[in-house]
Amino acid sequence: FWLKAPDLRRRTPCARAHGRTHSTTRHRGKAAGGEEPPPHPVARMHMPSTSSLWGLPEKKNKVSPPKNFNIASKVLKSSIEQPLSCRVHPVAILKIVDANVRRPEGAKRVIGTLLGWISEGSVVDITDSFPVVHRDTDMVLMDQDYHKQMLALRQKVSPREVVVGWFSTGVEINAVSAVIHAFYCTKESQFTATAVLPGPVHLTVDTTLAGSSFAIKAFVNVQTQVASSLLQFHEVPLRVQTSAAEKAGISQLMQARRANREAAAAGQGAKDINSLDGFEGGLKELLRLFLRIREYVRAVKAGKVQGDLAVGRGLTQALCSEPIIDIAAVEQLCTSSLQDALMVVYLSNLTRTQISIAEKINSQYNVAGDP
Repeated sequence: FWLKAPDLRRRTPCARAHGRTHSTTRHRGKAAGGEEPPPHPVARMHMPSTSSLWGLPEKKNKVSPPKNFNIASKVLKSSIEQPLSCRVHPVAILKIVDANVRRPEGAKRVIGTLLGWISEGSVVDITDSFPVVHRDTDMVLMDQDYHKQMLALRQKVSPREVVVGWFSTGVEINAVSAVIHAFYCTKESQFTATAVLPGPVHLTVDTTLAGSSFAIKAFVNVQTQVASSLLQFHEVPLRVQTSAAEKAGISQLMQARRANREAAAAGQGAKDINSLDGFEGGLKELLRLFLRIREYVRAVKAGKVQGDLAVGRGLTQALCSEPIIDIAAVEQLCTSSLQDALMVVYLSNLTRTQISIAEKINSQYNVAGDP
């Protein structure tokens, strides 16, 4: 099909200055009286493109983004334009706190190596840590051989864990921190730079407990092009990630802390953590959750509480994930396991008795045989 374009008028730069309009078409005839017909009003109409006429999406011109001189934005984004973030496990934090408690007399802070891996594209998992012997003087003295030996031992246990950075207690980042960070950027520290993590992560743990919370922060640095020796540390998002085993250990510690507080309030001595049964505590917690779920289901069935679809789906998934086992089979399994345990105990006691009898016979024989 054909479209007839209307009478379009445009204004040239010179005409804009004088307020005149140049027509894009010529009038062949004149009106009565020798006068020219009045000009048509200027009509502005955008011609439809071929894509819109055929119902195709419009092609958007790619606009090049302006140059960004913000170093933090370059650090926080990887090659796939995802923000860099860190997840630290409680085991690494507990080892840092333990090293701070056992630090040498007169030492102001503790430094060490962070181990972990990169998961989910741009997430750095910090799973473990170990302290490194050092001395803060005019010159930083650091035991590099100790770092290499500890790293070799750790990788024998968990080959997946690699060096992802280093930690220090306190909240201050000074010139000494820049020197230590420069060591972890070299090959001597066995840190391997990647597109996601071009430099090691610096983790600071505030062990002074000056604030209301336990301050843990993660930083990364980038060398500027203006000055190659200039280091700028930028904070990255950090959160604490706990696994199922770590949750059990933390709940055990919290239970021991609660028991000590109750004993102190009652005027009794502190309880030993070995006296606390973690298995029994876990069963009590599971029973409490079952009772809470039962009360919720009964309230929904009675119409007292409006049911939540998300909760219902979660309960269905949890119940269907475990196989249905007959009670008799469970009892038989427990009985056989108990019998095996009792047999092992009986054999160990029998062996201990035989060893003690043999020692007594040998001692008596040696005494009788002496002149």
